[in-house]
Amino acid sequence: MIKLNLKNSKIEKKIYSYQSKVNTIHQMIINRTGQGNEMLDWYNWAKTITNTEINAINFKIKNLKTINKVDTLLVLGIGGSYLGAKTGIDFINGSLRANNKVIFAGINLSSNYYKQIEEKLKNKNWAICVISKSGKTIEPAIAFRYFRNLLEKKIGKAKMKDFIVVITDRKKGLLNNFVEKYNYQKFIIPDGIGGRFSGITSVGLFPMAFAGINIKELLEGIKLAMDDFKNSNLKENIAYQYAVARNILYKKRLTSEIFVTYNEDFIMLGEWLKQLFGESEGKEGKGLFPNSVNYTRDLHSLGQFIQEGKRTFFETTIWQEYEDQDVKITKEDLDLDQLNYLEGKTIDYINKQVLKGVLKAHTRDGNIANIIISFNKNDEKTLGYLWYFFFIAVTCSGYLLKINPFNQPGVEIYKKHLLENLKFKK
Repeated sequence: MIKLNLKNSKIEKKIYSYQSKVNTIHQMIINRTGQGNEMLDWYNWAKTITNTEINAINFKIKNLKTINKVDTLLVLGIGGSYLGAKTGIDFINGSLRANNKVIFAGINLSSNYYKQIEEKLKNKNWAICVISKSGKTIEPAIAFRYFRNLLEKKIGKAKMKDFIVVITDRKKGLLNNFVEKYNYQKFIIPDGIGGRFSGITSVGLFPMAFAGINIKELLEGIKLAMDDFKNSNLKENIAYQYAVARNILYKKRLTSEIFVTYNEDFIMLGEWLKQLFGESEGKEGKGLFPNSVNYTRDLHSLGQFIQEGKRTFFETTIWQEYEDQDVKITKEDLDLDQLNYLEGKTIDYINKQVLKGVLKAHTRDGNIANIIISFNKNDEKTLGYLWYFFFIAVTCSGYLLKINPFNQPGVEIYKKHLLENLKFKK
């Protein structure tokens, strides 16, 4: 389903020296004995999620679209309550086409953004899906109050329960107050799955299903990955290979990993990876700083630094081998732009030549280690497989660093100061 290429990593032969460590970590995962083991429910989730829940998601969406004639879903969430769904929609549907059906808010505190969303919703028949485990996260909480009132003005209080979906904790959390009082449809965020892993739950599945994505196929992709990554043999398990490669490069005093994509539809995958690895590894003064770039765009901005700047990083390239659509360069008689030498060539072909050129420039001339993760299709099965690959890798990476890969205590610090500021300043 996906391939891992370590030939340009400069440490390929050192991978297998980690076999004993990986064996231990694998047992920690499957026996749930490592730090944060209570948050390992994602490990078997694709096989434990019930058909009842999947059918309930699809049934609610069908009702929204057919009975209530909803054409746009406004999703309110931040962090893992946003990134998984947005990544999936862009990855599968395309970043430009995707925005027609699902709009995301509650991801910032910009008044201008609120007004732009409001303008975008003017001629839409829209519903709300609010996602928050605690209900206290300030960005989606404020957004829910604002857009809930806006929706009520549009459709009236009596219809609200049919147009609002809540995804939250089973029992706790402020959003349950709304569920109990107004009888909003509710889906549950499992206790044992953290936000950055939650794209495979209703948190990601509901918005993606609304966008027309086949969530059963996505879960099938995860199941394929579960079977492929069920043993600790480093010659077979590429998720562990990737985790080990990252650790070796980290021990070579590299401090940052740059996730590289070559497709606009994968930009959000880079954003998702930043949260996954940043929150999982960045603690106790440890971890690789995750960054992301999209080529060829960023070759014209960060390309200079990457080629000749300080050597503190390596690249992980995420590459689709074959795009399902393509565009050919045609011949023009005048050839004013001097592009006739590319006649008959496709955009995808040219992009592949960029990849080859960049790899040569960065690895040979720039002495940058480069890991390549490649796949053929940008479909549901591939995304599910890819997500699970990274889940396994980041868990192993965290345990190699001897930290808890499932908590994020640092995130709470700024929230504490923010609430102090809001409470005491009029």
